[in-house]
Amino acid sequence: MQQSDTQRAARAMRWALLSAAMLMLTGATAFALRQQAATPDPSEITPAMVDLGRAIFHGQGTCFACHGGKLEGSQIAPTLMPHKWRDAKNGDFAEIFRVATHGVPSTLMVAYPGGISPAQAKAVASYVWSVSTGKVKP
Repeated sequence: MQQSDTQRAARAMRWALLSAAMLMLTGATAFALRQQAATPDPSEITPAMVDLGRAIFHGQGTCFACHGGKLEGSQIAPTLMPHKWRDAKNGDFAEIFRVATHGVPSTLMVAYPGGISPAQAKAVASYVWSVSTGKVKP
């Protein structure tokens, strides 16, 4: 009798842990989908965001290593100055953000370079978009 009480308790504990894990997974999935659905809007770009993006581009994000200190590009990465965009279609802000957060398959461009966060990726995209549209200098 005591063994079956122990078994029931263990079964109840497994169900509780499984339920908690499912709730956490559901919440994380919903959060990720909400984050993806929020399309970056260039009207939200502030000078502070551009300055932060510049610092990340030339620092933690290590973007400068391939794209150059003045976004001029190199043998391994394209210019980020005004040009015919290949991966970030038409140089749209949302597309630049997509490349920073998803990378480019079969290239050295990884998602979240340098381990930057989604907010930092948005700041970098703000900087790149602002430079490529002539709003700020590199």
